[in-house]
Amino acid sequence: MVGLTDSSKTLIKDIGTGKQQLVEIAKALAKNARLLILDEPTSSLNETDSRALLDLMKKLQKEQGMTMIIISHKLNEVSYVADKITVVRDGSTIETIDARGQEISEARIIKGMVGREITDRFPKRHDVPIGDVMMEVKNWTVFHPEFAERKVVDDVSINVRRGEVVGIYGLMGAGRTELAMSIFGRSYGIGISGSLVLKGQPVYLTSPKQAIAAGLAYVTEDRKGNGLVLSNSIKTNTTLANLKAISKATFIDKDKEYMVADEYKQKLRTKTPSVEQLVGNLSGGNQQKVLLAKWMFADPDVLILDEPTRGIDVGAKYEIYCIINDLAKAGKSVIMISSELPEVIGMSDRIYIMNQAKIVGEMKASEATQENIMACIVKSGSEA
Repeated sequence: MVGLTDSSKTLIKDIGTGKQQLVEIAKALAKNARLLILDEPTSSLNETDSRALLDLMKKLQKEQGMTMIIISHKLNEVSYVADKITVVRDGSTIETIDARGQEISEARIIKGMVGREITDRFPKRHDVPIGDVMMEVKNWTVFHPEFAERKVVDDVSINVRRGEVVGIYGLMGAGRTELAMSIFGRSYGIGISGSLVLKGQPVYLTSPKQAIAAGLAYVTEDRKGNGLVLSNSIKTNTTLANLKAISKATFIDKDKEYMVADEYKQKLRTKTPSVEQLVGNLSGGNQQKVLLAKWMFADPDVLILDEPTRGIDVGAKYEIYCIINDLAKAGKSVIMISSELPEVIGMSDRIYIMNQAKIVGEMKASEATQENIMACIVKSGSEA
């Protein structure tokens, strides 16, 4: 019903975040509920799977009379599926829009969410020179850690230059996260082969610790599970990837740690009364800012962002985009993995398209449209 094709005996830990989301939705549907509340149900799904789920919701409503509340930051989905749209900001109801019999634009919803018009959802980068190649991956192949005969990355070659934002787009299961994690100190996969060149020098990284020391950082798509220690403070999380910068011998300088965390709090406009606040008490957008602060403080040359705006609102997304632009302006190289096509097109200088573990296309963002990117994926699938 939800589009899962894996064996029912597959362990949940062995499937990706997107498929885990589908299992969670299937579990809810199996209860034959009359009222179904879905909190960010499509946050881990690509456009195709998201649309299939929304069509399923409409079908359940029409055929079974099921009532549904969907909480989402994906405005096109809210416009597509909702009869009524309630905008909540800072813990209060701002307005409720009746969407029956009329099409509510994304701009109309955004105005309610942020309290003003946003004319350009993706801020432009001006006068950012693109320099030499900072990282090059050649003929990179990775096998699944549980199913050793299955390639999750198949002979992939990519590069990113100084001051450049490179997008990687693909459908769920295309191998984007597996590629990023395997590059970051081989933190995913087995039987990894291929070469990695950083700043013109071949490197062989066997752990995240080595990757960080080499100037590489990876912002995970799963901020709560793998990115942050929710039971620790903002202060602790911010400095975790670069402890030597706030330490004397083996002792942490608590004053310096506080100053660093407070500096990033102000720089990224993190909404919190204090950097002593536990990260678990923050909103998703502010948790994402703490995760970005952690890796910015590590001062990497290459930053891999895996779904950096997943599950956060439009206002927070815009702030994250501005941070990405600032990183590029500072001469960093950014690789951005995203399931949202408009985001990839709007933020990237160049885009790689992945499908079935391979790179199936590369194009400049100025030449990219949603139609030709999806056509590239469909064509590669029919040839396979």
